[in-house]
Amino acid sequence: MPRPFIQMRVWLFICITCLAFTAYAQDSTLYFNASVVAAGATDQTPFWEHANQNGNVPLDGNFALANIGLYKVYNPNNPRLFQWSAGIQGIGSYGKTGNAFLSDAYVAAKIGIFEVLAGQKNMVMGLVDTTLTSGSLAMAGNARPYPKVQISIPKYFPLYFTNNFVSFKFLYSDGYLGPSSINYGSAIRIPNTYFHQKSLYIRLGNSSQKFKIYAGVNHQAMWGGESKLNPIYEMKMTKAYYYTIIGKTLDYRKVGNHFGTIDIGGEWKGTNWTYMLYRQSIYETGSLFKVINYEDGLNGVSMKRNNKPPKGSTYFTFQSFLVEVLGTHNQINKNPLSDLVIFERGNYYNSYIYRRGWSYFGSGIGTPLIPATGTTKDDLPRSSSEFTNNNRLWAFHGAFTASWLNLRLGFKGTYSRNSGTFFSAYDEVKQQASVMLSAEKDLKVFKGCSVFSGLSADVGALYPNSYGLLVGIRKSGFLDK
Repeated sequence: MPRPFIQMRVWLFICITCLAFTAYAQDSTLYFNASVVAAGATDQTPFWEHANQNGNVPLDGNFALANIGLYKVYNPNNPRLFQWSAGIQGIGSYGKTGNAFLSDAYVAAKIGIFEVLAGQKNMVMGLVDTTLTSGSLAMAGNARPYPKVQISIPKYFPLYFTNNFVSFKFLYSDGYLGPSSINYGSAIRIPNTYFHQKSLYIRLGNSSQKFKIYAGVNHQAMWGGESKLNPIYEMKMTKAYYYTIIGKTLDYRKVGNHFGTIDIGGEWKGTNWTYMLYRQSIYETGSLFKVINYEDGLNGVSMKRNNKPPKGSTYFTFQSFLVEVLGTHNQINKNPLSDLVIFERGNYYNSYIYRRGWSYFGSGIGTPLIPATGTTKDDLPRSSSEFTNNNRLWAFHGAFTASWLNLRLGFKGTYSRNSGTFFSAYDEVKQQASVMLSAEKDLKVFKGCSVFSGLSADVGALYPNSYGLLVGIRKSGFLDK
């Protein structure tokens, strides 16, 4: 990582800490969370113990982990045009080796409906039930957050001339991923790789209506090092960036490596439950205006109870359900880029240019159901040029939350049929099941905290068979309450 970038992150840490403690004297928007966890497993950490955890949980199987976060959040009752927020979260773990890093480290300002953010912050991109999902395809919250600069309208903004029936939100950001090894080009390694992202989502239906329709598109592109990869073009960084954001084709190939989804969904709010149905369709290599692969994508349906049970109730109550089906087995492009046969087949989350694929610090940026090669069994086919050796699969995922005897219960279970990649095909379909059952209970000690535990297991031919147990304690709240 370049030295100026390290210095920038140090100064960002100092500024966030000072600003947050200044806010402590102003209002009740200084929030904290902290936890300590101990975990053990018969092999590597089971899938649902580490997936979608922002890259915080090690794969060591046996480990201890602690985290503490401090956040200055927006005041929802503050009518001012300008507000600011900030957050910092430190993670420390010890297993086979020790590790410590900052997960969240950002400052943000809200000016009217707009927000400007600098730093790194956990986020999910895509139309999905974020609490129970197997993972959004574009950005799942599976990898550590990368540093970026971002401008957005983060909440749906109604268009008044439609009587608030139509509303929209958008995001535009550019981030830094660090150095990358190269599969294709005149250089074997480049010092700087960048991540461009933009999205636009529209909602039909105002807040008073029971039924709403959602539609949107997001576009991600990894780029960097074009002057070294194709020196014949003498492409400057500014030109490469412009070509990346518009999806420019040069010498029959897109500048940068592109991936995105087109999302659509519907929501119905009934008397007791809210129901949501959604679909994420994949596009690759600039095929935004030619939706080429209707078989591949994420389909989901969720149910959430509108009202929580009364405080102190001990009877068993379901709070939410979710069922998802993910298909990425096809990957056939019937309208290939520049009509070249080489682009007839996709290779989701791998890159023919960047060996790292769609990853940050070794974890996939998209759905964790397409895993890093290092997490799968050693005897499975793999290529050193691919981030994942399994991106052709069908997966069936179910989850629920419930309450019983003052316990908060949760379950996630996934069954998948995995075929490897086109370049690292398995000799037969590898079946895999991964499950996790968790429970949490509030305590009165330490002025209110909670203890939690989880049982998890991986059984099948994709990951090493492993059974795990974790226990922990956490506390969160506003500092001046």
